[in-house]
Amino acid sequence: MSEDDSDDPVMALLATQRAVLAAVENLAAQVEAMQGQLGVMAEAIDRLTGDQASTTSKGAPVSLGARFRIATGPEADADPELQNAYRHYRLAKHLAETLNRNDPAVIAADVARAHDWIADQLDKGRVFDPLKSRDEAGVSKVVVEPIHEEMLGKRIRVERKQERERSR
Repeated sequence: MSEDDSDDPVMALLATQRAVLAAVENLAAQVEAMQGQLGVMAEAIDRLTGDQASTTSKGAPVSLGARFRIATGPEADADPELQNAYRHYRLAKHLAETLNRNDPAVIAADVARAHDWIADQLDKGRVFDPLKSRDEAGVSKVVVEPIHEEMLGKRIRVERKQERERSR
């Protein structure tokens, strides 16, 4: 707008209408996103209350990966089919935090990648074994395995048994 247009009530009205239209479009996008979230929450509530017995609102079964994606920590710990997968997720989260101490964005990306990777693996039928641990000087430590390399996109390197034997 030119300086002369700033006093023009028609131009001011048009600018206001543009701003309102942009706000309405933004609100519509937010409503659409919330509707998607409500669908996921409805499925979770149905699953938790047993109303649909692990089915979506359309009657299709909820995949193990989808259950993993929406489960909270306590829910995953209480679900025998998700327990081990969630424990591996927690270890991946710890590894991401340890590897990237001063970079929250990288930590968040690594944690999200591990979460999605585990959910995808569950949907492909992968069964997660319990975490392994070893005793070092009276302290039990979780063993980082090759699966954790896969989760974190090869950002960590696991010492293989053969490598340990060669270094002795």
